[in-house]
Amino acid sequence: MGPQRTDLRTRDLILEACSQILRREGLTNLTLKAVAEEAGISKGGLLYHFPNKVSLIETLFKYHNDKFEARLQELAKIEGDVPGAWLRAYARASIEQIADPGNASLYASIFAAEDRYATAHQLMRQKYTLWQKQVEECGLNPDWATLVRFAVDGLWFSEMHRYAPLSTTRHEKIVDLILELIDDPKGALD
Repeated sequence: MGPQRTDLRTRDLILEACSQILRREGLTNLTLKAVAEEAGISKGGLLYHFPNKVSLIETLFKYHNDKFEARLQELAKIEGDVPGAWLRAYARASIEQIADPGNASLYASIFAAEDRYATAHQLMRQKYTLWQKQVEECGLNPDWATLVRFAVDGLWFSEMHRYAPLSTTRHEKIVDLILELIDDPKGALD
């Protein structure tokens, strides 16, 4: 028997197992039994951490939001304190996140279950409200910055749902255009 896992490590293991099932098989095949097997723990062990599927999905949503938020803050720090820096970090973090087809299917599965997991979606709505406030305060014209955020989100949702996904070349050009809109908003209007 290896070193004993901490509760936090076991919790993360369960969340990663849940994520893998959603990436591979979607929400319809997500059961507590399947998550326990994927994580290599007993169903009782899973229930110790998550008493039901709703608590698991809500925590999974928060887990991935926290990972995104950490990356967003890391990129914002790199961008510095110039106009549009936070929006550029948001664009880069969003594009990085959805570029992985596994993440796209993960989020598509979670978003598809809004009726069943409304609390998880409420957490996402709260995040978007905070992010929109930061978009509006990023040093660019708030209307322009919001338009750019909508372009980023549109690309994200298109990739997530596989709605007319772009070729790699076109995807790269669109990303470059989005970043150009942030870096040179006046030039983009000419």
